[in-house]
Amino acid sequence: MEKQIQPFIERMNEILCGHLLSVHLYGSCVMNDFQPGWSDIDLLCFTDCPIPEPQTEALLMLRQTMVNETNNPLFRCIEGALVCADEFRHDQFTTVIYWGTGGQRIKTHYMLDAFSCHSLLHFGRCIYGQDLSSLIPPTTFTDLLYEIRQHLTTIRIHARETNESLYSCGWLLDIARCLYTLRTKTIISKTQAGKWALEQRLCPEPDQMEQTLAVRQNPSEALQTPEIRSWLKTLGPSIQKFADVLGKELEEQTNEQMV
Repeated sequence: MEKQIQPFIERMNEILCGHLLSVHLYGSCVMNDFQPGWSDIDLLCFTDCPIPEPQTEALLMLRQTMVNETNNPLFRCIEGALVCADEFRHDQFTTVIYWGTGGQRIKTHYMLDAFSCHSLLHFGRCIYGQDLSSLIPPTTFTDLLYEIRQHLTTIRIHARETNESLYSCGWLLDIARCLYTLRTKTIISKTQAGKWALEQRLCPEPDQMEQTLAVRQNPSEALQTPEIRSWLKTLGPSIQKFADVLGKELEEQTNEQMV
């Protein structure tokens, strides 16, 4: 993976006229769970100076540029941010280049969630330049509890009905990973979380998790199967049942924290 995304890093540094300071890789790639057609390539990139305005457009569109030039769809999977190291250190930003699932944009603020911070600190790898992991704020279990609570609220609102997207069954893996974190105070890959939830008999409908894990092994092929696409649209009730398990566990953990 590092070799495949090196052209992206080199072009980024070229646009920045050599001011790229560091690139950190985290997420599914470093946890041996990258699944083409589903997973992202999570990057946190630092510059040694504020990002110059004339370069912002080229940096914003760099993913598309690299796909067009190389015909390699892998560059579409890149997500994350390019920020000035000093601005990140002092939490005062002028320009942040952000690449996300829904597109790219310029931001004037940037904050990593607790799960991303934990992943960067405990599993992340510096794949270019100086290792600046010391800039990443440490996370507490309270921070992770907050993120899980927010995620549960999102599931309650947005996962009552599902569509043909892979993210429909992805909710089940997200819940499994939250449960794992509640019980172990650390994080695990989505695939391993799903397997763990089955082993622990936490899934109200284990067949739905088994199907999800099968889809994750070959997501592109799965989406070409009409039966799988139809199944994805029916997962709302199953997700909410599993969310009930997470809600109960979260309440117990929160009460323990308050004692």
